[in-house]
Amino acid sequence: MLSASKSLLQLRAGTLPREARDTLFLLCVIAIIVLPQVGNLPWWCSALTAVILVWRGTLAVRSQPLPGKWWRIVLLGLALGATALTHRTLLGRDAGVTLVVLLLALKTLELRARRDAFVVFFLGFFAMLTNFFYSQSLPTALAMLMALLGLLTALVNAHLPVGRPPLLQSARMAGRMALLGAPIMLALFVLFPRIAPLWGTPTDAMTGRSGLSNTMRVGAVTQLALDDGIAARVRFDNDKAPPQRDLYFRGPVLSRFDGREWTFEPSQVPARLQVQGEPVRYEVTLEPNQRP
Repeated sequence: MLSASKSLLQLRAGTLPREARDTLFLLCVIAIIVLPQVGNLPWWCSALTAVILVWRGTLAVRSQPLPGKWWRIVLLGLALGATALTHRTLLGRDAGVTLVVLLLALKTLELRARRDAFVVFFLGFFAMLTNFFYSQSLPTALAMLMALLGLLTALVNAHLPVGRPPLLQSARMAGRMALLGAPIMLALFVLFPRIAPLWGTPTDAMTGRSGLSNTMRVGAVTQLALDDGIAARVRFDNDKAPPQRDLYFRGPVLSRFDGREWTFEPSQVPARLQVQGEPVRYEVTLEPNQRP
């Protein structure tokens, strides 16, 4: 029974039109690009991307028309709103990667002409790069190498004349192009200066760091980066600084918890607050921390 199903699947794939076959191949390559990012993306982003890719593949197999403009506008609005709600911004590494993955998936829903295919190709190349923002391990490199060869195969196939050229032929040409470009790639890797911000940002300025923060989410503690940079400069009047053991400054207290996130809850100072000891006058100058 398994052999009969396999034969039926091969027969079905062999009778697909070229456009449907190429679309399914491209969707598989996009899945390879996005799969290593699942652990870094919000769960809803991974789920929505999977639904869109499966939906687009079903439309290709059944030769059904693509969704209209209003469908795409609604999905784009939902993607932007959910990203802003999750990351509290549309800027930065995490929010940017989420948007790139969603836009790559949504672009497949208007994959009609060759121009649209080229946009998907180059978005796919950029999405490949975002994988290395989180991991530069050997498995990630091998997965992205496979995705690179897949995108090159799809790109070569899009330039081949009309008809039904086999994907194996495109893959051979893509592999030959990759081998010819390997020496140039190695030379650039060794000689090209790694100029920020493209190569010089191991962490994101928009994510949490150890120190003052307005919020703290469950599970986000592991994403905190130890930072020994200067947070503030304090100047005491008449240069009369207290002893080192007394130099302790209290920061914000995150006292409100909604089950997922701790936030700051403003509290009023009691009317009968009494202080003791001699007051110490000083001036604090905060370093820029991109927080209100």
